[in-house]
Amino acid sequence: MFKIMDNHPTIRKDLIEAWERYMNDTYTRDDLALVLDSIKDDEHIQEFREVFYRKLDMAMNDLLPTPEERKEIYRKKFAQLLAEYQTKKAKQTIHPPSRNIIVRFRKIWYAAAAVILFGLLIPAAYLYLNPKTEQISVQYVELATQRGEIKTVVLPDQTAVTLNVGSRIKYPANFSGDERSVELAGEALFNVTSDPARPFIVITENMNIKVVGTVFDVKEYADDLTASVSVASGKVEVSLAGEKLMLAKNYQVKMDRATGKFEKLSIDADNYLSWTNGTLFFYRTPIREVVNILNRHYSQVNFELAEGDYYNVISGEHDNISPEAMLNSIVRTTGLKCEKTGENRYTLYK
Repeated sequence: MFKIMDNHPTIRKDLIEAWERYMNDTYTRDDLALVLDSIKDDEHIQEFREVFYRKLDMAMNDLLPTPEERKEIYRKKFAQLLAEYQTKKAKQTIHPPSRNIIVRFRKIWYAAAAVILFGLLIPAAYLYLNPKTEQISVQYVELATQRGEIKTVVLPDQTAVTLNVGSRIKYPANFSGDERSVELAGEALFNVTSDPARPFIVITENMNIKVVGTVFDVKEYADDLTASVSVASGKVEVSLAGEKLMLAKNYQVKMDRATGKFEKLSIDADNYLSWTNGTLFFYRTPIREVVNILNRHYSQVNFELAEGDYYNVISGEHDNISPEAMLNSIVRTTGLKCEKTGENRYTLYK
C-alpha cells in the first residue's frame, strides 16, 4: 500500500473533494477552477497525493471500476516504467539494487502521475480558460430573410419557426445535450415542440427566452429602439437586464434597448403575431421604429426620417397596404410631411 509521508499542516478538505470529483469525471466548473489554482505551486500537493494514492491503491486491488481507456493508460504507463526499471537493474551487475533505485522508481511513479494528471488536465484547462470552445464539432445552420420576405423553417426537433423580414436565425443541424438553443437577430414566431427534458432557449442580443413547449414571438432588431417577447400560448421565462420573469398567454415584456428598462404588459397576442399574415400592427410605436419596419417590409421602397427630435408614435393595424397609402396614413395621424426625394425614396420631416 502507498502511504503519505509528508507532514502537511493544513490540508484543505474542499480541495480533496474537488480532486475526488475530478478523478471520477464528475467535476463542476468550480471544481476545475479550484484544481487549476492549486497546481500553480507545490503548496497543495498533499491534497493531490492523498487522492491519487487512494485511487491507485484501489485500482491495484481491483476495487475501483475505472473506464477501460483509463485502465489502458495505467497499463501502458506501468509497463513502460517497469521496462525502464529492469533496464536500470540490468546495468548494475556488480552492486545490488540500492535504496536510491527504489527512490528513483518512486520518483518515476511521481512522473507518471504528473503525465497522467496533466494529460487529463490540459484539455480541461483549455476549456476552463476558453469556455466558449466547443468540445465536439457541431454543425450549424444559418437562415436569413431579406427585405419583404417571410420564411418558415422546421428545426430538427420539429419546432416551427417563422422568420419575419430582415431576420436571421442560427441553430445546430442536430440538437444534442440537455437543451435546445438557437440564436436570433430580428423577429420570429416560435411554435416549440414540447420536450420537458430539454428546454428550448432563444438567445438574442439582450434577452434569453427559455421554454418547454409554447407559441411566442421574439423581436429584437439591431436598429430598433425596443425589444419584446409576446406569448400566444403556454409560459416562457425571459432573462433580461439581470432579471428573470415569467410570461403567460397574452402577456408581453417590452424593453428599451438603450436603457435596459422594461415593462410587463397585458396584450392581445394575436395582434403582435399578425405580421405572419402580412399585416402591420403598431401600438404606440415610435416613428423612428415605424420607419425601420417599413424599410424591412417594403423591399422596393426606401423610407427616411429627416434629422431632428421626433416624439410621434403610431397605433393601428394596416392590412396589405401599399407604401403610398401607408405614408398617407402616417401624415394624417402625426402631422408630419412627406416628400419624394428620389426614385422609390421618401423622406418624412416636420
